[in-house]
Amino acid sequence: MDEEPRVWNRRRPINYPKQLEMAGGVASPLLVGFSLVIIAQLATSKDQPWLSDWAIAIFTTGAVLLVYAMQFSTTALGYAATPSDRLDYSPEAASEPDILRVVRMRQWEEMELRAKYTLRTKYCYNLGILAFLSGLGLIIVPDHSWPWPWGRFVSIAVVTASIIIEATWFLSDAKRPRWLLPTSNPVTPDNLPDEGAEYLFDREQTDEIAKDLRRCVELLERIASPCPERSPSTWHRLGLRRGPFS
Repeated sequence: MDEEPRVWNRRRPINYPKQLEMAGGVASPLLVGFSLVIIAQLATSKDQPWLSDWAIAIFTTGAVLLVYAMQFSTTALGYAATPSDRLDYSPEAASEPDILRVVRMRQWEEMELRAKYTLRTKYCYNLGILAFLSGLGLIIVPDHSWPWPWGRFVSIAVVTASIIIEATWFLSDAKRPRWLLPTSNPVTPDNLPDEGAEYLFDREQTDEIAKDLRRCVELLERIASPCPERSPSTWHRLGLRRGPFS
């Protein structure tokens, strides 16, 4: 659905809070922990890799970026309340248009603010991952010239390829490389009457209630109509019974 929203401000993907929870609440803390362990090990160890100083600088930068990703994602989730949550806290909005307008206005404003924090989370998270991979590659580089041990060579090749893929992913806004990131194909759902609304919404009960209300109104109109006497057949036709004093 790409049409402009009318009631509530919404963005795609709709399940964006889960992405923020995974990036800022799960992945970032883990990577920060690994980075701090590696930094402490490199700073205190006597037998250090050849590029250990640069590795410490890169890991420190990555750790700081990932910490900010945690902060931004936490703030963004604070503005991610669903419309139903907002209406639960403001039940009077159902009968007061002025209150409903305030609720809608805040939802639109906070969705825009959430989008800004989410963008900052994305930048810090992706740059933090690039820094983490770069630091990992620096501590693997041997301290002597070619030939390198095959294990080190393969490890550096894998890290280099990972950095290129991550940078492509980040710069293309998760659209490239195409062989790694699948995209949705145009799919046409099966044709159904009213787009299957009868299966999605309980309209039978609503229609039955409406019929009962119309019948009650009709009965009340007939009862209130000026008629001095009603025969038993009339009472039977209206679905009523005469009382002992009628």
